[in-house]
Amino acid sequence: MRLNFKNVMLMVMVLTITACEFSLNTPEEYFDRVALNTNSISRFGGQYFNTYLRYIKGGANTPDFNTCEKYLRNNSITTVERNVKKIKDLQPTKKTKPMIDAALDLYAFVLKSYKTDHLKVAKMIDSHAPENDINVAITEMDNKSYDAFVQKYNKLWQIADVYAKDNGIEVKKMPF
Repeated sequence: MRLNFKNVMLMVMVLTITACEFSLNTPEEYFDRVALNTNSISRFGGQYFNTYLRYIKGGANTPDFNTCEKYLRNNSITTVERNVKKIKDLQPTKKTKPMIDAALDLYAFVLKSYKTDHLKVAKMIDSHAPENDINVAITEMDNKSYDAFVQKYNKLWQIADVYAKDNGIEVKKMPF
């Protein structure tokens, strides 16, 4: 390749784009899709079912959500799958990849639990199993996976907090 003005300028453009981590997404879009959307899964395990029961008792009983299983499948699982797609649609950069990877790991963990352990409890609630049996199943689920959930959730938010600070994104935390 001859080094003429056109070739030199092309190389400078490529180096500039590479050095700047060119991205079509804004820092806010990365933060919102990757971190902020995890608010939808912040209630996990026993807390998930407490929230569901308050939701149903509050009168939000529609045909799509009139059983715990439907609520889990039509709301929670669907939301997780939609959020994973939104994350996968992002163009990862060197600065966003750790946050993206942590979120995808968290969502994969939650989705697996939703489709197995949470579903088991949901079916127990819908079949009006004895309250004690439901409580035992929830305790077993929490003992099995709640600590891992918290660890993955906190890992993501440690990365996301730094990313937000580095990019001038104000984060307001709500007490749970």
